[in-house]
Amino acid sequence: MNIQENNFFNLLDLVNKHEVWMGETINLIASENRLSPLVSEVLKSDLGNRVAEGWVDNRVFPGIGFYDEIEKYGMSLACKMFHSDFADIRPISGTMANMIIFSAFTKPGDKIASISISSGAHISMAGATPQKVFGLEVVEVPFDETNFTIDLDRSIEVIKKIKPKILVLGGSVLLFSQPVKELAEVCKETGTIVLFDASHVAGLIATGLYPNPFDDGADIMTMTMCKTIPGPQHAFILSKSEFSEKIKKTTFPGFLSGHHLHETVASVLAIEELKIFGKDYEKQILLNTKKLAHCLSDYGFNVLAKKDGFTETHMFLVDISSIIPADEAEKLLEKANIIVNRNMLPGDLSFLHPNGLRIGAAEMTRLGAKEKDMVIIASFFKKLFFDKDNPLEIKKEVTEFTKNFKIIQYCYSNYEEKK
Repeated sequence: MNIQENNFFNLLDLVNKHEVWMGETINLIASENRLSPLVSEVLKSDLGNRVAEGWVDNRVFPGIGFYDEIEKYGMSLACKMFHSDFADIRPISGTMANMIIFSAFTKPGDKIASISISSGAHISMAGATPQKVFGLEVVEVPFDETNFTIDLDRSIEVIKKIKPKILVLGGSVLLFSQPVKELAEVCKETGTIVLFDASHVAGLIATGLYPNPFDDGADIMTMTMCKTIPGPQHAFILSKSEFSEKIKKTTFPGFLSGHHLHETVASVLAIEELKIFGKDYEKQILLNTKKLAHCLSDYGFNVLAKKDGFTETHMFLVDISSIIPADEAEKLLEKANIIVNRNMLPGDLSFLHPNGLRIGAAEMTRLGAKEKDMVIIASFFKKLFFDKDNPLEIKKEVTEFTKNFKIIQYCYSNYEEKK
């Protein structure tokens, strides 16, 4: 075997090792999920080799007539499920989707308003993306750390004073709903576009378990397809009709050429499955998340927003700083085959060394976990952080525990079942 052949097999071996290892972990990262067998099959289709530059029925390349029909259906389905007038389902990431909006509706030097990253914003909402890429001035929307939501009265004052081009709502940490309706009414007066980044709560919105931003007056909504919607790494932009042409022309040719057709189709299929199975799935996510938060709090962990029930979404936050630095907690949990991510809390200054852990139940719910299983998961945390058990011993327990969660739920299992 020559060096090239050896590298080839090493790469395949590493992929296989990852698959085996991930199947033996409890993954509690709020921004990840598992694909259904049906969606996985679509990702392997020939569409991954094809290009569809341009808009439906007006492509640069021929040969994708069948794909065009899928994209038309996907746009129609997205509009119905999310109550929007227009859908662009081409963006390949949530960050790209937000970048398209900034490019289409702002110019360097303009002001936008957003909560801070430490209060739950994604970097594409308030950090490097709007500031360094587009030269925008990001004004912080006041945040109520006690209730873990936007401070409405102070935010109204800020919006009226600075009249931002865009108000960016939503975020990477959403424990409760935001006052979209009240803020949108003010933004009408100031001529401000209301953008809601629904990447994390899109599945909850689609199934009526989280307020729909369009119903409350938002103008544009961006979302990824890989969180509470258990689809691939991809993104959609939805909007009111008056914003459609500018979004369409900015997406292409401004930000992409080909747009990963296999991922686009897989995304459409994911929301089609969500339409059928999503209500039960999303309800169970909320039950599991609440249960896990309560169990950890009962063990003595500082789960934030306790007086408000910890969360109304698929995630919650733990201030771990009194026990161990969050970055060390993340590594210790990983040794025990439990995957969570460190996360900034309000007032934190460094994303490398924050005080919080963000914990979500979407992926374990997808694998069939119920409230009783959250009790067991919480016990692993207790053993690790309070009982000081050896993480390698806990890893054995976790590996045994995950044997019960090998089949993806709330979906069709294969093509034949769908037929």
